[in-house]
Amino acid sequence: MKNMLTKTFVPAALAVAVFSGCATPAHYIDPDGQETVVSLNAVDIQDFTMASNALVEQMLTRDAFAGTKKPRIALSLVKNDTTQNFDVSLLTDKVQQRILESGKATVSMSMSTERNQDVVRREMAGMGATETVLPDLTLIGKIAEVQARASSTKQVSYVFSLRLADARTGDVIWMGEKTLTKQGEKNAVGW
Repeated sequence: MKNMLTKTFVPAALAVAVFSGCATPAHYIDPDGQETVVSLNAVDIQDFTMASNALVEQMLTRDAFAGTKKPRIALSLVKNDTTQNFDVSLLTDKVQQRILESGKATVSMSMSTERNQDVVRREMAGMGATETVLPDLTLIGKIAEVQARASSTKQVSYVFSLRLADARTGDVIWMGEKTLTKQGEKNAVGW
């Protein structure tokens, strides 16, 4: 019995040692580079980067950003309508950063991205203040997911959409959408 265990255990342990030696050691990579992991079942960090870059670039071409006066933008509700649980600030922070880097607008913190409420006005009213500076524009968004499968190939599309509205009238002045589609049988490195 002991000889049988040795014959079974030693080759199995040797195989584990050989295969674990082949594993890629952990190392830092560029989060915007070609070495990132592409997950079929998740929104990856590069998805947030690609979506925010494309959407803000589209948005900043609108007439509202052409004048000498920089509009004040408040980021309102961004809804995660996917099967994934992630922090939407991974998108909203990148959007705000890109807007500020453009120099074409300022970002107002007067709206809560979590509750779609005018937080500054409520807090200032609690302190006895009667007037607040309201944003010129509000930005709302949604991240949706569409899945498909053919044989062993899976396809997942994540649709990032943003809508810019005049804060006073509620009129939508721009809508943009960026769809990122991933297809494969398993997760991979690189995109």
